[in-house]
Amino acid sequence: MAETEPIKTGPDVRENMYRGRVLAQKPWMMHIEEHSRWPVLSQLTVPISAEVAFAGFKVRDLLALKAGQIIASEWQETEDVPVKAGQVQVGWSEFEVVDQQLLIRLTRLA
Repeated sequence: MAETEPIKTGPDVRENMYRGRVLAQKPWMMHIEEHSRWPVLSQLTVPISAEVAFAGFKVRDLLALKAGQIIASEWQETEDVPVKAGQVQVGWSEFEVVDQQLLIRLTRLA
């Protein structure tokens, strides 16, 4: 049985042992835009949400809701609102009304 060469390691080498040989793979891509399927991936939709918490809101409060009712939150008007893509926070925002439409303005990225 022939001896195998010592395993070489480094930051750009991921080792896989196969019958005594090291199979080097390309390092992970630096940008998602380099992925071969980027044209398809870039078209996927992602749910975005800006959420204001209402502490102490109970099921009975939910069942008693009426149209036009105002619900108070403990959120300060000057405090930025977290923005999430799915379950991941991607930034902070503030609410704005333009032409009777509620919008968010991103104030900073996570």
